[in-house]
Amino acid sequence: MIASTLAVAEKVLVMFLIMGVGYVCYKKRIITSRGAAQLTNLLLYIVGPCLIIAALQADSEGVSTGKILLTILLFLAGMIAVAAAMQLLFRRQTRARAGMLRYGAVYSNCGFMGLPLAQAILGSAGVVYASACVVAFNLLTWTHGYIILGGAGEDRRQMLKKALLNPGTISFAIGLPLYALSVSLPEPLVQTLDSIGAMNTPLAMIVVGTYLAKLNLRDVFSDREVYLVTALRLVMVPVAFLLLLWLLRPDPVVMVTTALLMAAPVGMNSVLFAIKLGNDTQLACKMIALSTLLSILTMPAIAVLAQNLASVP
Repeated sequence: MIASTLAVAEKVLVMFLIMGVGYVCYKKRIITSRGAAQLTNLLLYIVGPCLIIAALQADSEGVSTGKILLTILLFLAGMIAVAAAMQLLFRRQTRARAGMLRYGAVYSNCGFMGLPLAQAILGSAGVVYASACVVAFNLLTWTHGYIILGGAGEDRRQMLKKALLNPGTISFAIGLPLYALSVSLPEPLVQTLDSIGAMNTPLAMIVVGTYLAKLNLRDVFSDREVYLVTALRLVMVPVAFLLLLWLLRPDPVVMVTTALLMAAPVGMNSVLFAIKLGNDTQLACKMIALSTLLSILTMPAIAVLAQNLASVP
């Protein structure tokens, strides 16, 4: 128990040290706001898709198409249940603020924080199942998430298009049939995808560090509702979800992966949607900052708890 806790904490610490590099680079103007945006695009459109396709080309023991589809279903059902429960909270807030707080409690940073940790702890199988979770996340965040942040008047066809036609979903749609049909890509192409995909964790952590560097940390700790959202996102939601998984008893690696991604801090999309829809960007940044800082303590704890409940070494 202690050994596995220290092993997970060490991996999270490495991720946070890389995040610190991003923080310093931004403060020293080595990376500018424009540079951070370009790195984000590189992650979303190139590195992430390469990682997903490469993981689906790897010989991951125990992974099956059925388990991948089950992962999507479990993660999607979990987020829908949390979204329904959040309608009972923040009723005294303005509609816009309540929407942002609810978004923060429901939608995790599963791509930039959860997927790298799943890769570090569980290897290529973790990447496959984490990618399935990201597909479920994209389907819901571009529909329900977008609406609660003020996008109710937007073209529904455009929302559905973004939910289905985004880099993560497209790369998964390319990689899954290849995996299901046992089609192997040429080795030089696989090595290229592997090499580019290997940049995912360091680049993602550097990008998160640059976003943290933009904030006044004293403002982060001054909002009471931000503490509540952080507690929900990092502790209450993942623990409740993990207990439900323990009752359902899915595949152990599926259980650990989905629990890890559900335990990630508030999603970066909260800021992107806030900018696009004219919502409270400062509130979104506060939620991301506080939850990300505290996740160095909570994510290892959730990971170890999930591993023990699922009997994963």
